[in-house]
Amino acid sequence: MKENSPDREFLERELFKAEAGIRGEKRLQRKFVEFYSSEPFEILWNTSLTLGNWPVQIDGLLLTQKAAIILESKNISGELHFENSTGEFYRRDSNGIKTVMDNPAVQVEKHIRFLKTWFEENKIRMRVDGLLVFTALQAELCSLPHTIRTCRHHHMIEFLFKTINEIPTGPQLSKQTLQKYRKTIESQLTPFIQKPISVQYSLDPNLFEVGIYCEACKTFNVSRLQRRWQCATCGQISANAGEEAVKDYFALFGFQANNEEIRKFLKINNRHIVKRLLSQNFISKDGSRRHSKYSLNDAEILSE
Repeated sequence: MKENSPDREFLERELFKAEAGIRGEKRLQRKFVEFYSSEPFEILWNTSLTLGNWPVQIDGLLLTQKAAIILESKNISGELHFENSTGEFYRRDSNGIKTVMDNPAVQVEKHIRFLKTWFEENKIRMRVDGLLVFTALQAELCSLPHTIRTCRHHHMIEFLFKTINEIPTGPQLSKQTLQKYRKTIESQLTPFIQKPISVQYSLDPNLFEVGIYCEACKTFNVSRLQRRWQCATCGQISANAGEEAVKDYFALFGFQANNEEIRKFLKINNRHIVKRLLSQNFISKDGSRRHSKYSLNDAEILSE
């Protein structure tokens, strides 16, 4: 994105939040290795399911003999406050600045409601509960929601066992039944497809730089020279700069394009060079000659 773009700072914040979320989910998974139980259980990570047009992605889903427990990871630092009278959630950072955010406890409630319905439609007979886990190292829980169990990640294992133990004793599911339910869930996973960035954030395509990016000097001055990609600014040679730029186009603007649109984005006049780029195994072609349209073979290239 161009340096003077008013949306650049916003997107940098969005990128920071996304990266923080990924770090938090990995921290959650590493902590879960401490969940040792002599009773059978199954754990699924990053479970994406749909009900009609309603998609949900669950960070962690623990299937036990008594219940299914949703694990929701939030990597938010600072002093964290739940206002139970209003349903609001906010944090105060190290500078004392208050920021109101979406209430993650409400998100867990929605996931519980979703999973109960999904289980019913798929004939899975399990109770559903949830646990909200804050994974940031500098998080301080100053107040807690009344509706959802909430903890920091270093307390997660104890909270899980407490949650399981507080569920009324009833018929216990067998190991075979848990494995069967896991297979049912896995058979209906629907990969999360990231919307093109310009679509997701309603951004003008003219806000973005064109040309092929050089990782070394951070300019857009790479071209094809003697069967290799080379930056005219610093001389850096790259084996796949062109291919990466094509993926950038799809990530930014959509999952389909023609040769001319790619040429304009890469600032390459030679249609044959671009045609060779579009013959990569991650690209499929529809139509012929000038009417050809190119798209990603597998949209999971851009998935979370």
